[in-house]
Amino acid sequence: MRNFLLTLMGAAAVIAVTVPASADHGEAPIEGIVQNFFELEKPVAAPDTPVVSKDEGPITLDRFRGKFVVLNFWATWCGPCIRELPSLSRLNAEFAGDDFAVVLISQDRGGFKQTDRFLKKLKIDIPDAFIDEKLKYSRAIGVRSLPTTILLGPDGNEFGRLTGSAEWDEPEAVALVNFYREHAENLPVQKPAETGAVIEEEPASEAKAGECASKAASTSG
Repeated sequence: MRNFLLTLMGAAAVIAVTVPASADHGEAPIEGIVQNFFELEKPVAAPDTPVVSKDEGPITLDRFRGKFVVLNFWATWCGPCIRELPSLSRLNAEFAGDDFAVVLISQDRGGFKQTDRFLKKLKIDIPDAFIDEKLKYSRAIGVRSLPTTILLGPDGNEFGRLTGSAEWDEPEAVALVNFYREHAENLPVQKPAETGAVIEEEPASEAKAGECASKAASTSG
């Protein structure tokens, strides 16, 4: 009997530890087209590694503090990225403002000459588009395949990410985004990590269908 009670107590302890941080505020609507969204147990500070702005050179994403950010990693050579870009553009057109932004981070080595021409051709209207020079930011935040979309709160902390493409203006995706927007101020915050969120993922060479292996996974220095 004593061993049985100890087993029950141990199981209860495990359950208490593994309940997601959002449990006190209801469960995030992770279903349908966003069912692969990986929710962190506690928000984690995004790295302060610079990315490159066309007009200002190296900048950090601290400039988006105070805004909820849908942070998308993409490249012109990534088919799934291209397919989801129009939905991100529509999402940005619907919600962009003082408290919301869709932000694009490109892994293209051809710079803005390459990405600007490509986005213009696709009629993508997302002004906050940057280049990840030498893929330093992608490595720092743990992006291993494309596309990857990360949700950041107004304090710059990551709530979770979706690896693979999605239609971000569809009701299921909008519901997920709005859930975190509504609870951004209430969810517990974890101390900053030096290299961003640590997430268990398959090797880039085993990327699922609908994803592109990120060059950040194999580029050094």
